[in-house]
Amino acid sequence: DHQSHTAPQTAAVIVKFSIMVTSSFSGEEAFKGLGAPSLKSEVSVTSNSNRVLLDSEELNAASGAFNLCCAEAYSRFSELKRLKVHPGNMTKERDDVESCSANVYNGIQSSCTEQFEAVKACLSDNPKNWAKCASARRE
Repeated sequence: DHQSHTAPQTAAVIVKFSIMVTSSFSGEEAFKGLGAPSLKSEVSVTSNSNRVLLDSEELNAASGAFNLCCAEAYSRFSELKRLKVHPGNMTKERDDVESCSANVYNGIQSSCTEQFEAVKACLSDNPKNWAKCASARRE
């Protein structure tokens, strides 16, 4: 299970909010083979610092924006996971997911905090009927 090697918030974003997109990424620059490869010795496993920690309410409320803005980064990361690439060899892709998610979230916070808080409140008030929140999400 490679999820234990990624930040929990990133895994949640990818698992809950990834969408299928057409991408020129074929995984050829990643590893090929039957088993999960070992970590390349020259690969750094340090990550970038452009990161935000989100709770489930924030992830759910921002999911639409994440899907629209970060689809390519999510697709690349998911493809490498599908190919069973060692998580340490996915630092760039993980950083891309985290950085894109952080940029989107920070943009939401700086540009439309009131609408975002309304979506969070609606989702919290309607845990079994998020369809009621569709109009708030569109704002």
